[in-house]
Amino acid sequence: MGTLVAWHYPTPLFANLADHTYVACGTGGKAWNCWGGKTGGTPLRRGPGSTLRADAIAEPNERANVKCYLVNGVCHQAANRILLPAGITVRGAKGYWVSEALYGPYGRERGFLGFCKAPFHQHPGVTGDLPECEEPAAPPDEKQAAAVQEAEEGESGEMADYLSRARSLYREVEPMVVTEGLDTAEARTFQMRLFDLLADFRLGEGYTTSSDGQAAREVRGDFEARREALEEAFFRHEIGVDTFVDEYNRLMEEYQYRTAEVLPEERYEALFALPPGEPVVLGDPEVARAAYPDR
Repeated sequence: MGTLVAWHYPTPLFANLADHTYVACGTGGKAWNCWGGKTGGTPLRRGPGSTLRADAIAEPNERANVKCYLVNGVCHQAANRILLPAGITVRGAKGYWVSEALYGPYGRERGFLGFCKAPFHQHPGVTGDLPECEEPAAPPDEKQAAAVQEAEEGESGEMADYLSRARSLYREVEPMVVTEGLDTAEARTFQMRLFDLLADFRLGEGYTTSSDGQAAREVRGDFEARREALEEAFFRHEIGVDTFVDEYNRLMEEYQYRTAEVLPEERYEALFALPPGEPVVLGDPEVARAAYPDR
């Protein structure tokens, strides 16, 4: 069986933009760009998994059906989908836990009024490896090969259990997405279920039922409603792509500031792996312009 490797690199556009992430196989013979570049990074972790299945999940455009940039997710969610056969994620990339709090590990499956349907096609029946990813094979770059070997391997038991529970939620909702059966309220509820699962994993089982946890849920729910309004304006052509990205990033920053107001500092850092007062944003205007060329 081949190896899948999670990679990341900082984006130079501005200092508070989250890391870009992508996926490659362990031989270096194939990489998937996940809405951005696919070279020049540093490996985060690796794990054994079918590279044929990863390629099927990635789809020809290498975005893993994370259909609409910023609506369904960003590079983190696309990479996580492709990494599914290895059971690993791009956690450790800058801004990752904020990204997961806002989209879930595998993305948001639809946007405003059903725009941008993006079910997570897991291709469970696909096995085996791409020829260029079969091991043993000599990686083209010895330095890259050494970096891959030094990367963390696999996921811990608790993390693996959390991801398994998250994937169960996605499998539960996917048929509804495909058949147009997921309405706006149900889509919002799904995102909140993912947030509850994340918060209980990062902060302790049952934390979302505490007073602080409930306050954090209210902030998260408000973000969901406000981004739906922003998406409506964008899809109705009331705003252009640059304004869409700027406003999305502003909402993300405000979400983090408001969460910092309701959570103790140590809980905030445990949830996002970031200090309060140093928010990250996920929207890259260059990627968005390429994603929406007619806007």
